[in-house]
Amino acid sequence: MPADELSVTADGDRAVVRLRGEHESYSADRLARHLDSLLAEGLSIVVDLTATEFVDSTVIGVLLGARRRAEGRHLPFVLVLGDRTGWPVHRLLDVTGLRSQFDIVGENAIL
Repeated sequence: MPADELSVTADGDRAVVRLRGEHESYSADRLARHLDSLLAEGLSIVVDLTATEFVDSTVIGVLLGARRRAEGRHLPFVLVLGDRTGWPVHRLLDVTGLRSQFDIVGENAIL
């Protein structure tokens, strides 16, 4: 599996964006393009971070910006975290205080 695997599946009015591995500024631009395109189509977004080991602040910034744009369009934007989500992901959300800025659910709640 590539270090920065990103996949997108759409079903009806919802898209699931899955990040696996490590994501930083290199993959943040690609993530932003996908999220912008999905939001432009009027799709609600689920970002599956259950197999994500690491994200940097650039990726968190992309997610936060997309969440704000989704909110402006009255579209749901959800992050999915699980037991396999890397501790650096949890830690970054906690240290920055951004956990409260996202609608976060467990992996069994939505997928």
